[in-house]
Amino acid sequence: MGKRISAVIEGLRTTYPSASNPYWRSLPLRKMRRLLVGTFLLASVAGFAANLTMLDHRAILYGFFWPVLIACVATSIFVIRLRSVRWMILAFPVAVGIFLLAGRLQSRPQELPDFRASRNLHRRLLFNAFGIWLSAALGSRVIISFLSTTGVANVRMQTELALAHGIQGMLVPAISYEGSRFEVYGISVPSTEMGGDLVDMVRTDRGLLAYVADVSGHGLPAGQLMGMLKTAMRVSLAAGQEPITILENADRVLPAIKEPHMYATVALLHFKNSSEVEYSVAGHPPILHYRKQNNSIVRLAMEQLPLGLLPGAPYASALTSYGPGDVFVVVTDGIVEVFSESAEEFGLERVEHIILTRAFEPLRDIWESIRGAVLAYGPQHDDQSGLLIRVL
Repeated sequence: MGKRISAVIEGLRTTYPSASNPYWRSLPLRKMRRLLVGTFLLASVAGFAANLTMLDHRAILYGFFWPVLIACVATSIFVIRLRSVRWMILAFPVAVGIFLLAGRLQSRPQELPDFRASRNLHRRLLFNAFGIWLSAALGSRVIISFLSTTGVANVRMQTELALAHGIQGMLVPAISYEGSRFEVYGISVPSTEMGGDLVDMVRTDRGLLAYVADVSGHGLPAGQLMGMLKTAMRVSLAAGQEPITILENADRVLPAIKEPHMYATVALLHFKNSSEVEYSVAGHPPILHYRKQNNSIVRLAMEQLPLGLLPGAPYASALTSYGPGDVFVVVTDGIVEVFSESAEEFGLERVEHIILTRAFEPLRDIWESIRGAVLAYGPQHDDQSGLLIRVL
């Protein structure tokens, strides 16, 4: 019973318009004109009801004073709640102060002859009853109009975004793997409900292949292309193709399924049963190779075009040796290209400094240190992803 009541309370809390809800926070006020008008009209019902409690007082502004005042205050509080929850702490005391001052304007009870009092009372009752009926009817009608047009459209959009977010989690789940030779951690944090970054790892009979791809842009189009790219990479890998062939095949496939301006950068690592790793970088930030032996970092970079930019472009790979304790780190430009208030870029140097000082920590802790420093440096405007591999 307690859980059912908690669920009802939580449902009421999350559905009531508030800045804590991304749907209401992102909805422009101009699209809520009908909702605000309906709120004003419904709130004015309380004003007409207040008039009924003061029938023995003089009617201010022909009886419209309290309906208009209460409706204005209620609508203002509603707008404040939609834009900033923290301002609600001040909104309620201010509203109470306004009502207390307004109460002082109300005159003392007036003495009228019996016949005049009876006649005046009848008119006041009719006026307030009609006001309550009209405000409730019009307010409900306007709010229903909002819900059936703008409301439905935005609920549909939010449903699609929620679905996209679920697809994002399915296509790019967090990677946490520890085998006999390697430890791998990878994660992608989209800037919207669906991003274009891809972090993937596949174990094969010949070893382990891991890569990071970054589709240009973000949102639903980038997320759709990212899913197609992952499918193309996995199909090629299942067919036993080498990394270079995988990249070339993806480069040929992408143009037919994307917008002309879209492309994908890739940084790939292929560990075989040897002391060397094959890597390829296509338009992506360099792979950072931490070498435990001399406590240094080497940038593995290559001058190659992103996938899908110019179909048919050749791709190449290179080899580099590694040893126990080495760490490979791949990040997307959403990490590197974060700017401070002084318009200074975060850059790879800061990422390298964090790796050098925390190379012996768990991979997840290294990533959280990198992203924590990035978030403290400047706001996130792009998908932020990282892939970390430690040689055991």
